[in-house]
Amino acid sequence: MLHFVAKGDTEVSLRLIIDSSSLIVLARLDALSALHEVYGVIGLTASVYEEVVLQGQKKGVPDAAVVEKAVNDHWFRELSLTAVEKRFVTALRERTSGISRTDAETLACAYGHKLTVLIEDRRARAVARAEGIPYITIQVFPLYGVLDRKLSPAQCDDLLVRIGRAMQTDLAVVEALRAAAKEIDRGRRKDL
Repeated sequence: MLHFVAKGDTEVSLRLIIDSSSLIVLARLDALSALHEVYGVIGLTASVYEEVVLQGQKKGVPDAAVVEKAVNDHWFRELSLTAVEKRFVTALRERTSGISRTDAETLACAYGHKLTVLIEDRRARAVARAEGIPYITIQVFPLYGVLDRKLSPAQCDDLLVRIGRAMQTDLAVVEALRAAAKEIDRGRRKDL
């Protein structure tokens, strides 16, 4: 976990860093508050901010304002790449055909800062597996919210359905995740 001092000398622990695609989808679904509830402050690279907010504003994309507000509300913290991480980006891009600079930077930052990465691109997930970088996808983060008691089963179910639709996730996968959340809730109620 990365620790750093934020405004007001408050120490912040980061567990997660996010890629552009995940950030855009979650902003579109009005789900950034749920992500923040589950993970607290989330890291993002300057290239993700540039791609989502700055380029999004130039194109008039409403999601850009949603993400900018979340950044201004301190739900996200920009992480700078170290020299070692920059070399890792170069190596990843040389070894991996088709991986974007932004995804390579997010992966390098996750690796260097020992963070889990929330990432959607299939090639980038393959790189994460190969490099031993822990990752999750937006389809499963609501389940982690229920496990950590940060989201209610109803919130989780709503997010699973909306994310599933947005990502065109196979219905069987969505239903399996929904069933898992219900089973967790049933088990907890039974234990009371």
